[in-house]
Amino acid sequence: MRKLLSVILGVLLVSTFAFADSELDQLRKQIADLQTQVDTMNKFVSKNTRHTATDKLSISAEFMTRLDSTQYKNVRAMPEFASDMMNLWLSESLVDTNDNYILTPMGNMAGQDRWNDAFLNNYGADFQMLYGTLMTDPQFGASFMGLIADTDWNNGFAAFNGVGDYMTYVTTLSSMDLNRDGSVDTTDAALAQQKANFDAFAYLLGKRNLSGQEVKVVSNMMSKIKPKKYDTNNDFMLTNRLRLRLSSKVNENISFTGRLTMFKTFGDSTPFHFFNGTMGSMALDANSAQVPTDDTLRVERAYFVYKNSIGDVHWHFSFGRRPAAYGYGMENHENAVLGGSPAGTIIQMNFDGGSLGFDLADLTGIPGLNVKFCYGQGYEGGYGTLNSMNAQADVNDVHFFGAIVKLFDNEDYKLIYNWAHGYGLTDGFIGTAVFPFYVSGKDYNLDGQYDEYTLNPNYGGFVSRVEPMSEVGNIDLHSLIAQGYTFDFSWFAAYSMSKTDPTNRSANPMYQFMGMDQMMDGTGHSIWLGVMTPELPFLGGKLGVEYNHGSKYWQPFILTYDAQKLATRGDVYEVYYHQPIVGNNFFATLGYIHYDYEYTNSGNFMGEPVKIKDATAFNTLMPVVDKVDQFYLKMTYRF
Repeated sequence: MRKLLSVILGVLLVSTFAFADSELDQLRKQIADLQTQVDTMNKFVSKNTRHTATDKLSISAEFMTRLDSTQYKNVRAMPEFASDMMNLWLSESLVDTNDNYILTPMGNMAGQDRWNDAFLNNYGADFQMLYGTLMTDPQFGASFMGLIADTDWNNGFAAFNGVGDYMTYVTTLSSMDLNRDGSVDTTDAALAQQKANFDAFAYLLGKRNLSGQEVKVVSNMMSKIKPKKYDTNNDFMLTNRLRLRLSSKVNENISFTGRLTMFKTFGDSTPFHFFNGTMGSMALDANSAQVPTDDTLRVERAYFVYKNSIGDVHWHFSFGRRPAAYGYGMENHENAVLGGSPAGTIIQMNFDGGSLGFDLADLTGIPGLNVKFCYGQGYEGGYGTLNSMNAQADVNDVHFFGAIVKLFDNEDYKLIYNWAHGYGLTDGFIGTAVFPFYVSGKDYNLDGQYDEYTLNPNYGGFVSRVEPMSEVGNIDLHSLIAQGYTFDFSWFAAYSMSKTDPTNRSANPMYQFMGMDQMMDGTGHSIWLGVMTPELPFLGGKLGVEYNHGSKYWQPFILTYDAQKLATRGDVYEVYYHQPIVGNNFFATLGYIHYDYEYTNSGNFMGEPVKIKDATAFNTLMPVVDKVDQFYLKMTYRF
């Protein structure tokens, strides 16, 4: 524009010889006015251009349709005998509480005792086998003798049978010809003991209100029942995931990033699922938009970043809903650049918090050297909770602190260290789920140990809201991950460690009933390895393989559906192939994962992990998975 004005001015100057002085002055004034208008227009256009490019919100999209076919092998669960016994118990129909009960010889068990006739007709042999195991087990004997020594229990047992306390009942039965052989002998005494024990069990399981001592007996009884093994499949499960990425940059100092996500199961439109013993089956803030639920669009990420410099030190701070999932190590699997901030080995869950980072590369000369201090809040204990106004409640906010140190990064090779500390962890988080049953308790002497438990069935499938009841301890997480490109192969290797520090027991009656009321105490270890080829000939796809192993006490915070394997206490093998269709904008992924669990409760820090092969019926009130084969096909669109 300026060049054009210069040419016009030159032409006009040459023409001055043909015009009068007054006309020349008028032309000069017109040119000056024109220059002023051009300058004003230039400023206006530049301002609007900058506004369009940096101030307004930019939106991009990712849409994925996924098909999963999953086969569960050697699942451990209560056998039909124990499962039916528990269902009848919860419905208060396992035992006949008729007051007209009369002492009778043993004979045929059915119809001559307190037990449900159909139950004994179906499971009499199983019950007899269980009795034989219990009577030779010292642990069960000790808990059972504790009941006999309890006056209140004996009074209740006497009222139940109408004969007297337990010992009086045994004496009365011993004087009878129970085997009907025409005389009273030692065989009758043995049968008397057996019948008394059966009726003692009937008294226990004829009510849903149990004392603490009775719970010990019941848990010991259940722990002597071997779980059944079976295979089950979910051959066809389709999901859709929509991500809307939001970004805005006002200037070089301040920017905003967000991501809205819908993760929906085909044929399902509710976030409330039946509880299966894992956090993934609960609707939590920490897994919102990370596991398949309904068609709700949720705010997965929303945070601002302010950047500035002090000499050669570049720094930034940020607050908001953090990019805490799909971090370092997940790039190959997702066929994408880095998506999250923490190492994907130890943290993949939603949380709100902030960070303060320092880029020290220019100061030190070490490529990529960067230190970031992080804060996150896992639970708000003083707002909207049952205990928010309870001065005696032992529940406070849960805070996480950590540091992410990028030790080296020259684009070809990276070395990252991540540390995180969880302070004052609680026995869970606020969430909702559908529980098959729940346990309530009464603590009469306020010593933190429930004196009476009540089992409540949930036949209506009602949704329950749960929240933490106690602080249970602290945890430290460490992870060192190396990444690189060697001969165009993308690879990574990570070692991680977790250390739990129990400080208190849970006041949750369900945890106390199941013997899981304390945080596990141990150090866990994990390794995670992966490599992906460069583009292969002919088809141009990439082939990747990964392996991860977690020890008995391995405890990360992994709640994303795509990365749940990293919480496994055992071994996991995965292979996948990314096939471009329209470059990286539209591609297909075919994959297979094999899980080989070694211990129970992967991903849960409450309760002592148990070897799968040693699990009992009491450990498998919720089914426990041993091995899983999962095939998946994903079609992903990105723009």
